[in-house]
Amino acid sequence: MRLTRNSRAEEAIDAPGLMASIPDISLVGAPMALIGEGGEFLGANRDFSSLTGFTEPELKGMPLCMLLENAQPGKGASRGKSALTIKNGPAAHVSYTITQAPGTEISVLTVIPRTEARKLEEELTAKREELEKREKYIECFREGVLKMITDLDRSETELKGTLRNLQETQVQLVQSSKMTALGELSASLVHEISQPLTVIRGLTHGMLRTMKDSSEWHGKVRLIADAAARMEKIVKHLRTFSRSEPLVLSPVDINSVVKDAFLILNEHLLSHSIETILDLAPVPLALGNPNRLEQVVINLVTNARDAMPQGGVLTVSTKEEKTNGNPFIRLMVRDSGSGIPDDIVGKVFDPFFTTKESGKGTGLGLSISLGIVREHKGEIRVESVKGFGSAFHVIIPALSAASNPG
Repeated sequence: MRLTRNSRAEEAIDAPGLMASIPDISLVGAPMALIGEGGEFLGANRDFSSLTGFTEPELKGMPLCMLLENAQPGKGASRGKSALTIKNGPAAHVSYTITQAPGTEISVLTVIPRTEARKLEEELTAKREELEKREKYIECFREGVLKMITDLDRSETELKGTLRNLQETQVQLVQSSKMTALGELSASLVHEISQPLTVIRGLTHGMLRTMKDSSEWHGKVRLIADAAARMEKIVKHLRTFSRSEPLVLSPVDINSVVKDAFLILNEHLLSHSIETILDLAPVPLALGNPNRLEQVVINLVTNARDAMPQGGVLTVSTKEEKTNGNPFIRLMVRDSGSGIPDDIVGKVFDPFFTTKESGKGTGLGLSISLGIVREHKGEIRVESVKGFGSAFHVIIPALSAASNPG
């Protein structure tokens, strides 16, 4: 192809002051050229000349369309792909950009061979992927840090809760230790009290034998003798109840166990303005340990008493039931208190769980009772309605189907 030069463009380029407005592209490391308002070349850098094979003097004044097909300078910027004429060689496929220089009518042409453009695109894609990986890594790292902080906060909360529970457990263990020591002291006191009671009973019976029934003091001495006999019975029962012994199972009458427990509990309940209703139906014997079963009754009744601080009605009943043809004994202890809140009713059998004030409970009574009942192959169920009190049901297998008078 023969290329011609535009003589008017050459004259315009040589006009005084025009070159001062042309941007300096000589040091830019990419094929670049300057294009005038009419679409003619005003100049080119070394890379552009090397790419096209035309020297800068040869390019000056040459129309842009003679080198790039369909490329037109204009306002703003334009870009595209075209065939670039190469001097003494085949055309090269290039990508080009034409940008108008600020404050002038001159445009800057930048061309990039397609092979280099493809290489740049590949590099750009690789950099973009690397950037995405880094952003993803940073995001994962941020999420990991946030999760670690959240886990640390949760762990701190759990540790504080555990520490609080341990402190409460320590207080309850101290209280339990005090109760154990008090039990041992009570057993010792029972032994000490039994001796003077024996003396009192002996003396009163001796006095009654020497007194006439019509005597002024006979009735008073009889009251003393009866009170001493009742006290002796209670003391004897306390001594049996507080005795530490291995678990020995034998036929036991649950109704008798309840009656023995109320030898200790009855006066205490009356002092708390609690009315007691005993509804003991004939039930079969059970295979059990009377002392441990009595402890269950005492624990349940004590909890019922504490649930009625202003007084109320306590109902204790027994009855026989059959499940799948097998006889069982149901012991129920019901109070008329305020009931157990729904959110804690499932925790009442947990060791050391208590809603009582410090010093008024160890949280072991129901837990111990559950353990004793399980020793007897039975179970405890709790029913509670807010505002209507609670009922604890002890269900243990009967020894036989034969009824025993209550």
